[in-house]
Amino acid sequence: MTDSARTPGMLSPLSNPGFSMLWVANTLSLTAFWMTEVACAWQMRVMTDADPLAVAAVYTALQLPIMFLVIPAGVIADLSDRRRGMMWTHAWLAASMGVLLWLTWTGRVTPLSLLVCMPLISIGLSMRMPAIAALIPEMVQTNQIPAAVSLNNVAQNGSRLVGPALAGAIIAGLGVAAVLALNTAIMALIVLLFLFMRYSPEQGDGAAKPQGFLAAIKEGVLFAALTPWKRNVLIRLSTFFACAAAIPALMAVRFDNSETYGIMYGCFGAGSLLGVLVIARLGYRRLNNRLNGALLVSAACIMLYGLVDRPLLAGPLLACIGAGWLFCLNSIMVAAQMQLEPAIRGRGLSFIYTLGTASLAGGGLIWGAVARGTSPAVALLAAGGSLLLALAATYRLKIAAPEGVPAATSG
Repeated sequence: MTDSARTPGMLSPLSNPGFSMLWVANTLSLTAFWMTEVACAWQMRVMTDADPLAVAAVYTALQLPIMFLVIPAGVIADLSDRRRGMMWTHAWLAASMGVLLWLTWTGRVTPLSLLVCMPLISIGLSMRMPAIAALIPEMVQTNQIPAAVSLNNVAQNGSRLVGPALAGAIIAGLGVAAVLALNTAIMALIVLLFLFMRYSPEQGDGAAKPQGFLAAIKEGVLFAALTPWKRNVLIRLSTFFACAAAIPALMAVRFDNSETYGIMYGCFGAGSLLGVLVIARLGYRRLNNRLNGALLVSAACIMLYGLVDRPLLAGPLLACIGAGWLFCLNSIMVAAQMQLEPAIRGRGLSFIYTLGTASLAGGGLIWGAVARGTSPAVALLAAGGSLLLALAATYRLKIAAPEGVPAATSG
């Protein structure tokens, strides 16, 4: 299909019925995920008397398995029907959350059983991440990809705004089990959405599929390792997430009740959502400068957040951190999705997710240990300072050509 001369508006991809249904399903799925993360972190806080390391371990247990599974998931996304894969993935998530719901409802949940259930949910997250990211550019025209990525960011960060606040309110009124029951029902509904989704890709890759599973992984490794911009994307993403992981990992131990915790997490999501709207006005050029500026602002706000403990002051700082988080992630994902060849897009994105989640998991555990040995405030100050040092070491690494984002067919 012929691209228009002008860049389409951010809402233009929603004119495609398949993309619209995908966006709704993704928004519901992400909302359920954020609600589950908040509920499980709060449950661990209650069971362990707010032990920072134990609470951070919940976050790490959700992220760490993704590091090992998302690359095979990316290969599967490249070799199989992505819509059908998403349907089975959400069936798995519904079953996993159902197990955790049963343990919680019957009073059998313990810190150990909670941590054991987290990887079960993480398996589903691992399978959905590269598949849904690879589906997005397939369902829109090439010149709509940046807008589609931004709409995906709206789903991610709008759900991060609504999900935690809703979870905090439900926990305060009905308990953790009610949150898990709602999330199980949401995942079952998403299975039906993918079952009836019309899937007719706007873009065909025209390239031969890899011959086998191991050959596909080898091809993806070589593809990621041999191109400078791809290495730079992985380096910039991993250093940011390793430092910024302190924010979600320590959120539950910074505030005294579930409602405040949910609202503060919602402030983080609100800032991210505002960042999406600002990006839509700025356009998708100068990604390298945008990334460096966002890292600088994020580092400063993380350190300031470590110095305050009043929600009235912490909320605006978390909103700024959320906006910086979004600017960093959007810059990297737009550069990657526009530059990855369609035939290898699932694997290319899976490498980004692997390193990103490994950095989040490892960083969360490290900052949890620092907080246990000192205090959450000291851990946050150290995380912000580390991000400044990382920026000083990597700001010259380019994630996209200086003149803008190359075409999707570039190598």
